[in-house]
Amino acid sequence: MSDRQPVDLLIRGGTIVTVDDADRIIPDGAVAIKGMEIVGVGASQQIQVLYEGKDEIDATGKVIIPGLVNTHTHLAMTIFRGIADDMRLEPWLDKIWKLEGEFASEENCRLGTQLAFIEMIRGGTTLATDMYWHIDDTNNVAREMNFRLVNGPIFIDFVGPDGVAPEDREAVARKILANIQDDQLVHPCVLAHSTYSVPEELLKKAGEIAEEFGALFITHASESMAEVQTVTEDSGKTPIEFLDALGLLTPHTLLAHCVHLNDAEIALLAKRDTKVAHCPESNLKLGNGVARVTDLRAAGVTVGIGTDGAASNNDLDMWGEMRSASLLQKGMQHDPTALPAPQAFRMATIEGARALGLEALIGSIEVGKRADLALVDFEKTHLNPVYDLYSHLVYAVDRSDVDTVLINGKVVMRERELLTIDETAVLTEAKAVGAKIKAENQG
Repeated sequence: MSDRQPVDLLIRGGTIVTVDDADRIIPDGAVAIKGMEIVGVGASQQIQVLYEGKDEIDATGKVIIPGLVNTHTHLAMTIFRGIADDMRLEPWLDKIWKLEGEFASEENCRLGTQLAFIEMIRGGTTLATDMYWHIDDTNNVAREMNFRLVNGPIFIDFVGPDGVAPEDREAVARKILANIQDDQLVHPCVLAHSTYSVPEELLKKAGEIAEEFGALFITHASESMAEVQTVTEDSGKTPIEFLDALGLLTPHTLLAHCVHLNDAEIALLAKRDTKVAHCPESNLKLGNGVARVTDLRAAGVTVGIGTDGAASNNDLDMWGEMRSASLLQKGMQHDPTALPAPQAFRMATIEGARALGLEALIGSIEVGKRADLALVDFEKTHLNPVYDLYSHLVYAVDRSDVDTVLINGKVVMRERELLTIDETAVLTEAKAVGAKIKAENQG
């Protein structure tokens, strides 16, 4: 009889980029997984003496990384990818909101979410933070596909495609949050669209509900110059100042974008320990500018990376976001040392997890954490020779290099084969829905 402890899965032979506090890199490493959790991490020789896997993955030639963490997106916007390009934020919103009124049905949002999860799994992303309609349907897709999700009720000052009036948002929010308490895959948040689309009293109510349920409070803030100007003219305060006056800048608040901040606002975010989701490519595509990421980080603000939605990006590729985040800071500051590769990679993993309050659960490869992992195939011409793993991970890896993905201990893609959904069926349905939207949206 073997003295080795039985585990569900043993991944061995790969190079492990742990992203732990010591930033350990383990050549010829192994990860032992039991149930949802990582129970062993170390050199292959050591781990294989201690553990025996019911299933094993030979990761020779691959780099084992924490799953990438997308801190801000609008998942089902995949059904509107490419339909509202080359526009500024405000007219873009007008067009998208009109399209959503016509086409963001439960069925289409379910489809759009499936498309998004497929795209992200194929790219090694294991968690997304959503802000969209039909929350219960989205959460159900996450459970069906075994995808980790941060999601919750939305607050906005009009009747959306979900059919909920502003005065009914509170009651609906409570019901949604009650359904995701202690969920293994869906983590609760409260979503207020922005300071310009949610009245003051509704914003405060959203914050109160988030505090009551111990949920993250998320909103867009200071995304465009027009937004800052509008909010300042209406309230006498910038979006950041306005949120602070309402008591909504807390350690449990995540602000998406934060492109237009002054020094005092950066200092305030640091003082309040409020987190930021940086979406470099969406900010560029909408002409909104470049966030002061290095200044935020220097002040002590936790900054994660997000893709935003596929209608404004137009992809959900965290590798591209990492690369853009790093290169933009270098270019804007005329400083090649700004936001080096290891920092950018941490923003897409452990810092993203910290921005969501989930750093004790995910974001690094450590014993006791959930097994959210990706295996990147380094047996590629564009990834050899290797002098610095972080350099390749940020500046050279492509999402098609991702070979295998685990979420919550379960393999959801193995050797590029998706295991929790019929991709062909989803693609067929997406083409049909796209043809309908195109036919009804001519001109």
